Amino acid sequence: MDYAEIGGYVVTALGGFMLGTLYGRKLEAEAAALLKSLETRLGRLEHTVGSGRGNAHAAATDHHAAAIEQLAGAISKHAAAVDDHGAATVAAAVEHNAAITAGK
Repeated sequence: MDYAEIGGYVVTALGGFMLGTLYGRKLEAEAAALLKSLETRLGRLEHTVGSGRGNAHAAATDHHAAAIEQLAGAISKHAAAVDDHGAATVAAAVEHNAAITAGK
C-alpha cells in the first residue's frame, strides 16, 4: 500500500468526520429546538387541563367536605341515641331486678 493512498484515506476519513460532526450538530440543534417547542406546547396543555380540573377538583372537595360534615352530624345523633338506649336498657334492667328482688 502506498503512503499517498493511506493519506487519501485519512483525509477522506477526516473530511467525512468533519462533515458528519457539522451535520450532527445541525441535527442536534434542530432536535433541541423541536423538543423545546414540544415541551412548551405540552406545558400549555397541562396548564389548560390542570386549571380546568383545579376548579372541578375544588368543587368536588367542597362537596366532599359538606358530605363529611353531614356524616359527622349523623354519627353524633346516632351516638346520642345509643347512649339514650343504653341508659333506658340499664334503667329497665334495674327496675326488673328490683321487682324480682322485691317479689322474693
